[in-house]
Amino acid sequence: MRYRIIVSLAVSLLVAGFSQAQRIKPRLKEISLNNLESFQAPTANWKLVGDVEAGYSDTALNTAKGLGILHNDFSRSIQNKPVHNLVTKMEHGDMLLEFDFMMAKGSNSGFYFQSRYEVQLFDSWGVKAPRYSDVGGLYQTIKKGNGMSGKAPMKNAALAPGLWQHMEISFQAPRFDAAGSKTADARFIYVKLNGVTLHENINVDGPTISASFSDEKPYGPLMIQGDHGTFAIKNLKYLAQDDLKVALHDIGYQYYEKSATNLGEAKTTKPTLQGKTTALDSRLAPARDKFLLVFDGKISIPTNDSYTFSSLFSGTGSLEIDGKKVLEAKDLFLNGTPVSGTTELKAGDHAFKFWINKDLDWARPGLSLYIEKANSKSIALHAAASMPDRSPAPLIAVKAESGPEMIRSFMNHNNKKLTHVVSVGDPAQVHYAFDLMQGGMLQAWKGDFLNTTDMWHERGEPQTATPLGAPIVLAGNCPIYEKPLTKDSIADYQYKGYTLSAGLPTFSYTYKTLTIKDKIQPEGKGLKRSITVSGEGKEKTMIRIAQGSSITPLGKGLYSIGNQAYFVQIAAGLIPKIEGYLGQQVLLLPAGEPIQYQLIW
Repeated sequence: MRYRIIVSLAVSLLVAGFSQAQRIKPRLKEISLNNLESFQAPTANWKLVGDVEAGYSDTALNTAKGLGILHNDFSRSIQNKPVHNLVTKMEHGDMLLEFDFMMAKGSNSGFYFQSRYEVQLFDSWGVKAPRYSDVGGLYQTIKKGNGMSGKAPMKNAALAPGLWQHMEISFQAPRFDAAGSKTADARFIYVKLNGVTLHENINVDGPTISASFSDEKPYGPLMIQGDHGTFAIKNLKYLAQDDLKVALHDIGYQYYEKSATNLGEAKTTKPTLQGKTTALDSRLAPARDKFLLVFDGKISIPTNDSYTFSSLFSGTGSLEIDGKKVLEAKDLFLNGTPVSGTTELKAGDHAFKFWINKDLDWARPGLSLYIEKANSKSIALHAAASMPDRSPAPLIAVKAESGPEMIRSFMNHNNKKLTHVVSVGDPAQVHYAFDLMQGGMLQAWKGDFLNTTDMWHERGEPQTATPLGAPIVLAGNCPIYEKPLTKDSIADYQYKGYTLSAGLPTFSYTYKTLTIKDKIQPEGKGLKRSITVSGEGKEKTMIRIAQGSSITPLGKGLYSIGNQAYFVQIAAGLIPKIEGYLGQQVLLLPAGEPIQYQLIW
């Protein structure tokens, strides 16, 4: 195989930056969908239901009675009538928002932050070059001079209509001075769809053209568009992100050059330099290596809460607050993983001591210290110049352009690192990963092929490859289904290699007395899998073609798997069997004849 390797610099806030609140999991507040009390005067198109399902070609969603899912029961009679939008009673400034959504075929909606700035929801399945009007796009805004602008997503991560999708958004409200004049535009810190980043740090210079308000304010309600199409929402959660008012004061420092490596030794020798400072700053150490730098002072905490401190430096170091050790690290370095610790603090001043021993002569000097809590942004407690610009890892990507590509690697699957994985990419931009030790499909995705940075950058740790698109995660087990089973086993499985046809592999493996030929190839809206079984006992063997928390027949051989996570299409005339298996369900076909089915997502 000829590998199409693209190396680019990953200048990413979420990867290279360190100030984002990623070290503690935010405690998002869920908006109850057991009633509509969180919304202002909801119109009759907004319904609460207990379940939703649809096929990828359905222009309506089938619903079941119950609660927990918000369904916009759209009809042409309400089209382009904004009174049918849904507006929260809650008003927000800076905010994190997460939700799951399902679009009917051809449907359209959007989330308007502060009822002004829209992130688009749209059925963009299969779109090759997304525009601002596609899912995840930042819709056109009104600009001075009546010009309009919008921002297309960096890539299309949309799944098919009728499938649940997940969106995460970090929004920063516009800023105003004391006189009410705007000093900074609203900004989308990030927009993610199905785990794929679509936008980072995008300023929005004014309200969307269909916003509820033409002005801009520090706060406003969240609005969901209801007059454009049929869709459903569940797991709607948000977190207001306050500015964290924390400050250091009365800071003193002591610098020991080659005369001390820890606080114990520092007590027995005189500092090379000492004095007062206004911020934690690594530049107070004149030497590049072999020094101890100690800071002490007061930290002012605004409210009683749990606070997380995070730090990067080169060498060994520790943070103590009120004599209690909060974080500690040995042999840390600037391009490594931050060290962090969490402690409960009451409002008021607390004594702190922070020190580092720079004894790694190959590592760059520098230090940082951040503080955050669950409903606030992370803020820096160090001087900006104390931390040199962090060099982001380059993105080392393998592309499948002129022909199929195959890459062997480790790969994480359901919190387990698998060691014998091959990823197969195709110019049709439909790809999959296959476990050679089990004969199982691990995941499938569309768009760009494979991120191999962790395989080939520097020492190649942790040696894993990851999809560059939004993957659907599959069960990853051997398709041979044999009862009684208490758990999946590879004891009777043996991998026998593969053959290539037009660059695509057909895998061979055996299971007891059976020989299996397994070919997976792009076709139409997904992947076609063809399995042929030969050998003694094949007439009594069942092939597992899908496994998930639920399997729902949708008619005409179409099944939704795992609560509408992806579809399986079975050829006409074949009637599969559904049965329970270890708390899940499996979709089975007999192995007596060659089996073909399609994965659609």
